[in-house]
Amino acid sequence: MKIIVGITSVFLCVGTSATVRAQPGPEEMRREHREDRREVREQRHEDHEQRRDIEHQRHEMEREQFHEHHPGPMYRARMAPPPLRREIRPMAPSPRHVWIGGYWGWEGGRHMWIGGRWDLPPQHGQTWIEGRWVNEGGEWVFTPGYWSAPASPPPPAYAPPSPEPVYAPPAEVSVTMAPPPPRSEVVPPQPGPGYFWIGGSWHWDGRQQVWMPGHWEARRAGWSWEPARWERGPHHWRYRPGHWRAQ
Repeated sequence: MKIIVGITSVFLCVGTSATVRAQPGPEEMRREHREDRREVREQRHEDHEQRRDIEHQRHEMEREQFHEHHPGPMYRARMAPPPLRREIRPMAPSPRHVWIGGYWGWEGGRHMWIGGRWDLPPQHGQTWIEGRWVNEGGEWVFTPGYWSAPASPPPPAYAPPSPEPVYAPPAEVSVTMAPPPPRSEVVPPQPGPGYFWIGGSWHWDGRQQVWMPGHWEARRAGWSWEPARWERGPHHWRYRPGHWRAQ
């Protein structure tokens, strides 16, 4: 009877020792706790990024659908939007991509920032017009951005010459009032290689000097352009309009 009891005690001691050795130590428990917290933080970050992407896509879909069917304002609020955030632009996917800056939207009674992105124009030559908040009678109204239509080159100011053009010199004008100094003009992009720039000049409309802005003109084979000019005489100023002259 004593021998059986002793053997049982030995087995109990061995089982107890194995159980004690299987339990993790304090350092191992702290390491596991840190790993658990890191996994929780990573999961929260992924969830936040996913929610932000979904929210951004939803706002973009709403903006596009709204702008397609309602060309007017998209948001109306009584609270002024915060200053625009300074964004760091990532590298453009291609030279054809256009940066669309972020803006403050309106969601749940408060302003919500919608981050910028790179996007491709729907058509070649289109430019992006940024959305904006405007105060209208104490109420802030947001008009969403949109793609503007490609700029078409201006039509020629003169029709192409006929095979046998008839030269008719323009009428000259004499006045006693000196023309003002010429204005400084910003020359727009050239419509094509066959165009040349004709600078603006002052014209006399019968009562006063009127500024006629410059424009691009298509070249004519066998003809040259004589620029308009004012010539000073003894008692008057003579205006010679610009005109085509056969070479």
